[in-house]
Amino acid sequence: MIRFEENECILVAMFQEESRQGTIEKIHSILPYIMGEDVEVLALINSTLEKLETLSDKAFLSIDWEQYKQEPMEDE
Repeated sequence: MIRFEENECILVAMFQEESRQGTIEKIHSILPYIMGEDVEVLALINSTLEKLETLSDKAFLSIDWEQYKQEPMEDE
């Protein structure tokens, strides 16, 4: 069983699509905006993508990603 860290789950929940592949593609689409900007965020994205690539579609659909979605922060 592949274990996701909490930050990885939050990342998946932020970009979740109806399928595992769709989610992978959506996360890949943000890489050009991250490259070279934040090493920690890039490491988080890469580790999450590696895990998603090895996860089966069935396993992806069985995880409750909804619980990791967070409310947008309000401007103060």
